[in-house]
Amino acid sequence: MEINRTETEHYQGHLVTKINLVNDNGVEISCLTMGATWNEFLVPTATGSKKNLLLSFDSVEGYYSNGLCTAQIIGRVAGRIKDGKFKIGDRQYQVPQNENGNTLHGGPTGFNSYNWNYTTSRNEDSVSVIFQHPIKEKEDGFPGDMLATVIYTLDNQNRVTITFSAIAEGNDTLFNPTNHVYFNLSDRSDLATHSLYLKANEVLEVDDELIPTGRVKEVTDTPFDFRKMTNLQVAIAQNHGFDDTFVVDGQGLKAAPIAILKDDESGDQVTIHSDRNGLVMYTMHEIQPGVYYSRDHGAEGKAGEGVALEAQTLPDAINHENFGNIVLPRGSKQSYRISYTYDNTLPKE
Repeated sequence: MEINRTETEHYQGHLVTKINLVNDNGVEISCLTMGATWNEFLVPTATGSKKNLLLSFDSVEGYYSNGLCTAQIIGRVAGRIKDGKFKIGDRQYQVPQNENGNTLHGGPTGFNSYNWNYTTSRNEDSVSVIFQHPIKEKEDGFPGDMLATVIYTLDNQNRVTITFSAIAEGNDTLFNPTNHVYFNLSDRSDLATHSLYLKANEVLEVDDELIPTGRVKEVTDTPFDFRKMTNLQVAIAQNHGFDDTFVVDGQGLKAAPIAILKDDESGDQVTIHSDRNGLVMYTMHEIQPGVYYSRDHGAEGKAGEGVALEAQTLPDAINHENFGNIVLPRGSKQSYRISYTYDNTLPKE
């Protein structure tokens, strides 16, 4: 097990450090202090090289020159809050709005805005980087200060576990974080060879601004049915892309996985477990100009090049009592976990 650190660059006055974690199988991840970003998920190939399973950028600027939030930590609240308004108990709150009058991904000063402090740890079977940052009400506009912690752990089962924790140090507040990770497991610039399984019988109904209406739709006989491995590109064509929230059936890290993404060509596969009730899938059916992912070697990124799979409590949960509880009471602590396990499914020679 290895831990390596490199001071990579300065970004808007911040010195950014890259931390590499390597397991005994040669699987490697890297993270950046800026945005507590998951920068790489490197796996060995048959030729002896390593392949990055994530959409990534060569510089920190690449992560902030567009609205994709690629592989960054999202909080305090992932997804959208309608009109930026909610109640905790009898008190009404208005938080900063940053998309069509709604609050998206923690608003204009979300978790990805910060350059996080970090430490590392190592034991016989795993290595970790621990990011921590005080989140202040006066900075992001959400009620109450909190101390947020994000831990990335890579173990010898080729599993990456992200643990999100927060302690509410001020008033009652909200906590529903995720990582906005985008995958492409192939060497192609599309998802044509990808198959996807989702443990979801329902998908949220949303309005024209992608705000949940409170109703759910059955996935049976629709392009949203991924309850058996399904070619992702075919489903994308049928639905004109996805920017949707699936209601996870029977979530829990010890339960069955909530998602399996596989590249049928290489056999590379990522299995996702989560302890929460939602999974947002976004297939990049539109992409703004000027996005240059590392994997494209200087060519401009393409629409549909990757798929974001974001495990979280259902979006706008604070305004829908049956969506899950994301209130973090004053003085309390809450933790969530998401794990991503790599495997190659091709027959071993």
